[in-house]
Amino acid sequence: MLAALLAHPAFGASADDRHECGLIGDIAINACTRIINDRNELPREQAEAFNNRGFAFAFKGNYDRAIADHTEAIRLDPKMAIAYFNRGSELGSKGDLNRAIADLNQAISLDPKNAGAWDLRCYDRAKANRDLSQALADCNESLRLEPNDTGTRGSRGFVYLRLNRLDEAIADFDAALKPRPNTYWLYGRGIAKLRKGDTAGGNADITAAKGYKADIAEEFARWGIK
Repeated sequence: MLAALLAHPAFGASADDRHECGLIGDIAINACTRIINDRNELPREQAEAFNNRGFAFAFKGNYDRAIADHTEAIRLDPKMAIAYFNRGSELGSKGDLNRAIADLNQAISLDPKNAGAWDLRCYDRAKANRDLSQALADCNESLRLEPNDTGTRGSRGFVYLRLNRLDEAIADFDAALKPRPNTYWLYGRGIAKLRKGDTAGGNADITAAKGYKADIAEEFARWGIK
């Protein structure tokens, strides 16, 4: 997925800068900044550097700087689908779901083969508890493009939980949790099990989820799920 999120400046600055701008962390931020500040760079290459630097800021949890960089990338290249995807991801992380979904709409319009964009729009619609039939269609399209993506199974499990289709939710959460634990899928499965009357199984999942993220119950409560 990382490779899909990053663009690759092709010209300007040094060869090392171009390589390091495609990495993450401070080394990427510094290299991309040098490319951005190089007046010999074409707008497209500057847009790619802004996109990559934004991703590096997001990786560090600095979503405001990331959003600013991706906004500039979009200004320089309005057809850069990956910049809309990245900004949508960051807006969703900040809880601005309406703007996140709008960016993901644009990302999908420009690049309908980006399975991650379909998945993320599915998940954000589920978090917002809106357009759930479309959310389900989004997850299904993501899985058509990438059938083995367990993260999307977790997103779809969340949609099924919203729809109270509990057996399907649990099945998707089971599949999502096979590779590794995930706080959100554990907690969602726990809620689904409790709704089905499996008190022991539900409480076990919820306790495990809280072990990874102590405030997970409060986060789900903000989404209206208790």
